[in-house]
Amino acid sequence: MANHPPFHEVSVYIEQDGTSKYRIQSDKLQEIGTQLRGRREFSIFHSIVLPLFVSVATIVFSSVFQYISWSNSVGVKYATDVAEKAERTYENSAAAIGTRHYATLVFLPSLRDLIHAKANIAALRAMAQSNEVNDRNPLRAQANAQRRNPDAERSLAVAMARRNGAKRRGVVQARADATKRTPDIEHPHIRVMAHTSGDDEISLHKSVLDINQKRFASYYEQLKLWNENYDHQLSDIEYALDRPVFGQIDKNNSDFRIYRSKIAQIDCLNSLTEELQKQNLNPHSLKVRFAVIHNCFMVINNALGKQLNEAISNPVPALDKDTEATINEKLVGLLAMASEFRCYAHQRIDYYNRQKELAIFSPTYVRRWLTDATNAEALKHFEDAASRCAPTRNADVARAAPTSSSNN
Repeated sequence: MANHPPFHEVSVYIEQDGTSKYRIQSDKLQEIGTQLRGRREFSIFHSIVLPLFVSVATIVFSSVFQYISWSNSVGVKYATDVAEKAERTYENSAAAIGTRHYATLVFLPSLRDLIHAKANIAALRAMAQSNEVNDRNPLRAQANAQRRNPDAERSLAVAMARRNGAKRRGVVQARADATKRTPDIEHPHIRVMAHTSGDDEISLHKSVLDINQKRFASYYEQLKLWNENYDHQLSDIEYALDRPVFGQIDKNNSDFRIYRSKIAQIDCLNSLTEELQKQNLNPHSLKVRFAVIHNCFMVINNALGKQLNEAISNPVPALDKDTEATINEKLVGLLAMASEFRCYAHQRIDYYNRQKELAIFSPTYVRRWLTDATNAEALKHFEDAASRCAPTRNADVARAAPTSSSNN
């Protein structure tokens, strides 16, 4: 009994209120309740630990969800930026290649026309000087006058007038008409027809000359723009198209270096992929492919410049058929190289676009992160691109490529 709390006398009034209700009245009900429940002890777990645990768990889970949301936004934004920059860089590169290829393609027939025109003018001048010398000899003049073919003289005069311009044409045509003049020539209608025909020939000659001048200007303008933007374009291709995927397989910087000594040995007439493999260059690097295309353009430019210099310095120039055929073949080879470049670039852009979905947090994302599947996917991308962009797939494109003869 010593351990029990002391007794207290209380007065309790109990009244029946109905059949199943009772009313209890006392001024000590609170003390009675305390005695019946026992003394209340302070609980650290329920008062501190449990509320603290619930608060920490709430903060952690909300932070985790916020981090996942932020990570998804950042990942998708990065993947989108990579894909958009890659596509923009490819469009600029492909446009530069196509524009310069066309300018080179139409420059070759213009150069051929220039060389042929200069050679024809030289031949006409030689014939005119020879006839002048013969006409100075009185004994030969009469014999030459008897053997002279009026139609041939008229053709020679018209050809000389077409090459030398409208002013010289009037003088030469007059001399040709004086050689063989018939009464019909004096008829007004025939004079009008002859004058109209001459104007048409001059107009056609001027039109051809204007086209050739525009092609010359276009070629050297494209050459200037290409040389000014080449280094910048090369850098953009490396950082926008190559580095993101090569970073996923931990490739070092050696894959992006431009070995000019090796590139100079590449044959522009063969498949670009095969030539890169022969020189131990990375065929998956679009930067290397663009550098090879640049080298082939320079080879063609050197050949065209050599022909142009010979045409300027040589009194009677001539365009070697073998040289012209070789340049045309290299232009066709360049078209095949550009086709391979576009194919690899399209595969690369598609790969970057697929990275947008994979950047979202999901069970697949966790599995790829734990198993290093990103590396395997990058390697598979290289294999798929090599298979889909094989040279045999682009052979028909090269065969169907136009040559400079079709643009003449």
